[in-house]
Amino acid sequence: MAPACVHLARRAACAVLAGTLLAPSLAAADTAWKVRFWGPKRASLQPYEWYAKEVAAKTGGRMKLEIAYGKGDASESLALLKAGAVDAAYICTQYVADKLPLLTVVDLPMFSPEDVVALGRMEIALSDQPAIDAELRQWNARMLVPTPLKQYQLMGTRRVARLDDFRGAKIRMSGEMGRILAAYGAEVVNFPAPESAAAIRSGRVELVALPYPSTLAAYKVHEVSRYVTEKISLGAALCFLGVNARSWDALPADVRRTMLELREPMVARYAEAYGAEDAPDIAAFRSKGLEFVTFNPVDRARLVARAIKVWDAWIDEREKRGLKGREVFEFAQRKIREYTQ
Repeated sequence: MAPACVHLARRAACAVLAGTLLAPSLAAADTAWKVRFWGPKRASLQPYEWYAKEVAAKTGGRMKLEIAYGKGDASESLALLKAGAVDAAYICTQYVADKLPLLTVVDLPMFSPEDVVALGRMEIALSDQPAIDAELRQWNARMLVPTPLKQYQLMGTRRVARLDDFRGAKIRMSGEMGRILAAYGAEVVNFPAPESAAAIRSGRVELVALPYPSTLAAYKVHEVSRYVTEKISLGAALCFLGVNARSWDALPADVRRTMLELREPMVARYAEAYGAEDAPDIAAFRSKGLEFVTFNPVDRARLVARAIKVWDAWIDEREKRGLKGREVFEFAQRKIREYTQ
């Protein structure tokens, strides 16, 4: 081969090699996930916008999360992930409890800590627990980042100050959490949170239990209510951003690592996010003339005692089905103790 031809061949080979080395980052530059949130924009979702900006910045724009609110129904998110119809969707276990029986551990009454940052850290740890990961993989899903929710309190048209006040009450709340009140005569039903105000207005329920105060305010429950029992603290439900497992596995390793490393900083922002919203939300409740009811502390102690029995029943039911209920419960309980010390 003539010298000129050898020189040209080397240049061509270098060009091919350079193109090969650049190919992964160029392909990754176009990765954009549409993130579906049902319901309106609200305080509990604000940290996700920070998360999306940080992911884009720290990956040099190679990974983008395009957030959209008011998309779909709370009960369909998991099915959409399993079908591969979406890359990321918002999931709350109370709406798919039969499909994610182990993840409902967080929904147990009076189980979750009051500290939202500690709760979020526990939920992050739970997302990496092997039995939980296996449960989600059955639905082509994984928990990317949790939404640590504030404690569920009661609001509606029925005044609740003692255990006797639950007798015959129609209450909207999650199934696991509702078991504790059903034991005292309440009729518990569950439906998507955005329907709460309409359900009270129509008489379908007299009370709703939702995170206080931001979610109650976001769904305008105070506009159709007369009472709020804001220190009964019934527990917190698990909601999280679920991602399509196949889409996740297809991401470059460094992008996945960056997204995982940003989970704890995002959770740490929740104390500030809620703090900024609490005062104006509570002021809105007062301006509507709601009565703030104090729940009897002795009766609340009785609720806690009853809650422990519900925890034990939850474990036993899952163990009988061959699920690792005790392992998951003890893991979550251990992490709560670790993060609240």
